[in-house]
This record gives sequence, structure tokens and C-alpha cells, in this order.
Amino acid sequence: MTKVRRPKKGRLLFYTRDSGGKHETTPGQYVGLAASYAAKEGLAFDGTATAIEGMIGSGRSTSGDLFLDYDVKGNQLTRDALSALIKRIETDPEVTHVYIPRRDRLARPDHAAEGMLLETSLRMLGVSLVFMDKVLPPRQLGHRDSLSDILMSAIDYDRAGNDRRELAQKILLAQLTLAQAGFTTGGRPPYGFRRWLVKIDGTAVRELVEGERVRMAGHHVVWLPVPNDHPEMRVIYRILELIKEMPATRIAKLFTKEGISTPDEGRTRTDNGVTHKTSGVWHGNTIKNIAENSLLRAVVTYGRRSMGDQLRFDVAGPRALTAEDYRDDDKPKVIRNDAGLHQLAEANFQPLVDPDEHVNIVKILSERGGTQRGKARSRDPDRNPLGCRVVDLKCCWPMYRVPKAPESFKYSCGCYMQSHGAKCEHNQADGPTLVKIVIDALRQKICSPSAMEKYEARLLELATEESTVSVDVTKLAAKEEELREVRRDLFKVGRNLALAETNELMKVITQTFDEFKLREARLEREVQELRLSNTPKQDIQAEVNAARGALDRLPELIEDPTNLADAATAIRFVNAYVFLDFHKVAQGKRTLNRVHSGAITFGSEIPPVKIYEGPTGRRALNEQKTAAFAVGAKGTELLSHP
Repeated sequence: MTKVRRPKKGRLLFYTRDSGGKHETTPGQYVGLAASYAAKEGLAFDGTATAIEGMIGSGRSTSGDLFLDYDVKGNQLTRDALSALIKRIETDPEVTHVYIPRRDRLARPDHAAEGMLLETSLRMLGVSLVFMDKVLPPRQLGHRDSLSDILMSAIDYDRAGNDRRELAQKILLAQLTLAQAGFTTGGRPPYGFRRWLVKIDGTAVRELVEGERVRMAGHHVVWLPVPNDHPEMRVIYRILELIKEMPATRIAKLFTKEGISTPDEGRTRTDNGVTHKTSGVWHGNTIKNIAENSLLRAVVTYGRRSMGDQLRFDVAGPRALTAEDYRDDDKPKVIRNDAGLHQLAEANFQPLVDPDEHVNIVKILSERGGTQRGKARSRDPDRNPLGCRVVDLKCCWPMYRVPKAPESFKYSCGCYMQSHGAKCEHNQADGPTLVKIVIDALRQKICSPSAMEKYEARLLELATEESTVSVDVTKLAAKEEELREVRRDLFKVGRNLALAETNELMKVITQTFDEFKLREARLEREVQELRLSNTPKQDIQAEVNAARGALDRLPELIEDPTNLADAATAIRFVNAYVFLDFHKVAQGKRTLNRVHSGAITFGSEIPPVKIYEGPTGRRALNEQKTAAFAVGAKGTELLSHP
């Protein structure tokens, strides 16, 4: 932070943080107090109550002399408006005062010292902090605050932090009381239900409009089902009927094909700061959640998850966080509670389905995915020897490793999995069998004595060529100039990022900045490789011997195909890829997708199709045209299965 020379009286800025809850004093009223103070002290100030209310409605964090962090937690010390305020103070010498209603509007820190340090850093910029009950002058170098001022600051910020814990306790106890009485504790109702305002005795008053909030003595909100002839209720009954014999992913694919409206159709959501429309595609988890909803048997469930950074739900009351409630980066995580910790209560309507039958459906769904529910995919490459090296020729996507009982695995089409069955087909291949086929092909084509002699001669030829061939000077110069141009663009984008006035503009510039950083890193690697390639190789035979040593170890690595660790090392060394083609085979009343043919490539051979390189996230999944598969392409070994 840079301190600038300022007049004794210049301009007043207003800052506050609001959690978005209901308070006795609104941000608009605080602005009125700031305007009165500015007029009394002869300070320039352009803020109005109307302007800050407009900021709340539009989601803006800055407007003239007003800076507002709305719906932001007090222990979050990095905020859009606060950062903009600090930048304005640093760059505008006319600013002499900052009006902050109370210390808890500046911060509710987890530790009092954090709030004290933030306050001191603002004063060190040469401005006075104006609170409703006190004025703190600029902090001068070499000046020591009195012990009483330090103690009062510590007490205020400690109290502000404790207020968050007390508020969390009140909210959890209130939610638990509401849940025990069958009322809702907030949030959107599930599919097939609507929010209703009811009296304390359960008498329905009226249906609430989406997003409507009502505070009325002796009234609460419940979730009530839509009529039986409503389209959503017909979909629910159909799901309950199909789910008994059909997997949820297949139902999702069927509903998507039929064009049935999804629960979130027409809505928008925000992922990683990017707002987008929902895809309109049904997913297996959506089907499963609808089928498992306990409200169908008129049971209200509370406490499925525990979250928050102060206190958490427990059947015995609010509890403090433990080590299990934090991630590896020390941030609180969401905990899924066991069924025994759920708070159950009777709903204010009759069951929509037979309770015993619904319990049986939930049991069926639990048994289908019970062995793998909540378990992360294996990150051990030795347990996934062909990781992303098996390609489905129908969609050109890599096939993902999927656990298979008992203690085995298979490869399934990634496009089918990521789209929840909406795209491609349910193509699967047995993992150990594929590994054995690749090892057999490797043993046949690479590890024979005659082949080893040819490889050694080729290695000597390549090493000799590399020792005499220098780098293309023109290509190196072009890459270096491109790198310099990217760095110039990075400087411009970084300057624009510092001048961004809105959160939306900052996000756009940040995305552009990240793209240029990736280009810079890629060009730096390419330039370094070109420079290194110009260094002559001194000991050609030593390099040949080193490469031959790795080849000599291959027979040892592929001796036992069931040793996945050695097989993985061999497959990565020869850069083997497997391409599989599937066809439908009738098996009784079912039609299954079986491996029909395929190909294996080694080294740098051109694959028979262009492997999919686009986004693989479920939200970003886009349509991908399938590529044609030329059987017998150069550099491939054909596989054939009856």
C-alpha cells in the first residue's frame, strides 16, 4: 500500500459490509448518517440512500463514493468492494475520511488480531476512519496507540467474531425446532412440491411465489405436493415405477430423449463465477434424488448434511467443528451425515405412496450403488495401467476406469458417463483382458530378438542425426518474438485488470489474463526445447546404450500381465493406445454392446481417429462429431473378437 499526501479535509468515502439478513438499520440509513457527517465536517460526498439500494438490487459493489460488500461473511477479509476501496484510497489524494458504521461492518474476524490489522492498514494510508461512536485519525509512522485504544479495538473485534458463533447457534436451534414440527428450514422445494404459508396449527393460507419471503407472527412455511394430475407428479409416479427394474441413468436418457422438462429447466446457475443456463438434460442423480425423497411418504428429513465455519448440526444440538470437518487446505467442508443423525418429523399431508413400498425402493437404490457411493476414483496409476489410453471409436472419447467386483475393473465410455447416458452408448470393456491383449501385442511386436536388433540400429541412426542437426534458427527467432509479444500483451491485460471497476469486468479480464499466462508458459517450454536441441550430443553410444537398457527391461516388465504396476510402466514406456469398436449383441431379452474390433498403436504412430480433446466437465460437455474408423490404418495392430 502507498501513502499519498492529503489535505486536512477533502472527500468522504462510505464502506459497509452486509450479510444480507434482516437488521434494524439498513445500508441506506447508514448512508444518510454518512451524508450528515460529511455536511457537518465540510467533506465532499456523493452517496445517497437511493444509490446504495440500487447497488443491492443490481449486485454492484461500487458506485461513486459508495462501496458495498453485500451478502458477504464477516470473516472473509478479501472482498470486491473492500479491495476497490483500498485502491481508491491509494490512488485518490482527495480522499481523507472513510465512513464505516461499526467495526463489525468492517470485519467479524475469526481472530481479533485480523480485524485490528485490517483497521491499522487503512489508517496507515493516511485517512481517518469514522465510526458512529468514534473517529480514528490517520496512523503516523513511529506513533503508538494508547493501551486503552488497543484493548477497545481487541474487545470490539473479538465481540464481533463471537457474534457470528452466537448467531450460528441461534439459527441451528431455530432450524431444529422448525424441523421437529414438520416446517421447512429454507431452500427450494424438491421436484413436485411447492412452498406454502401455513398457520402454526398447519392450516394452509396460500402458496408462495418463488423467491417470496414472508415474516408473519404465528405462521411458518411448509412444502406441500402438487395435485396428482400435475405433470410433475405424473413424472414422479413414472420414475417410481421404472426405477424398480431400470437404472437411473437409463431413465434419465429416456426422459431426455422424450423431451420431458427437467426440474431446473429455464433456470440459470453459476459455476466458477460463470453464469449459464441449465442444460435441459436429465441426469441419473436427479432421477435418484426424486425417487428417494422422503416427502413422498410424508416424512420431513433435516440434518442430511452439516456445513458452516462456526457450529454444525448434531442431534444433541449445535457442535463445534472437529478436524474431520476441514479439508486439506484447512477450509471447512460439507459433511454428509449418517442416516442415524437425521431429524425426522411427520409432514402436514398424507403419504403420496405406500411407505413400505417407498422404503423398499430406497433400499434397492442403496444396494445398487452402495459399494462405491462416496468413494473417489483411484489416483494410483498402477491400478489403472491404461488410464486415458483406451478410446471409444464411436465418440472418440477416452474410456474411464470403473471398479468392478470382485477386486477388478473395467473401462467405460467417458462421454456416456459424463453426460449421464445422454450421449454415446454404454460401451464397456474388461480391464485385465485389455491389459493382457496389449502386453501380448507388445511381446510379439517389440520384444522378439530380431526386433531388438532393428531397434538398436534405428536408435544409433536417430542419435547420430540429432548430434549433427542444429535447430532451425528462423523457427527459434519466430518463437522468441511470439513470446515477447505475449509478454507485452500480458502487461497490458494486467494494467487493465488493475483498472477494472466492476466485478463482472474483472472476471472477464482475469480469464483473458489466465489465457495469456498459459500461452506464455507453453512458448517458454517451446523456446527452451529449441535452444536445447541446438546443443550437440557428445557421447552417441552412451545414449544408445541407455535407451537399449530400457528396452532390455521390457521383457521383465511384461512377463506377468497380472502385475499391473509393471504392465503400467511398460505401457507408458512404449506409449501404447487401444482403440475399440463396439456392436450390439442380443443376449436373451437384452441388447448389449460388445467389443467387435479395434486397434493398438505404439510410440508416435498416428492414431486411427482424432482423440477427443475438448472439455470433459459435465457442464461444458458439447456435441462432438464422431470420426470415421479406417480398419487397418498404418501403424496399427488389429484386434478381433468373435
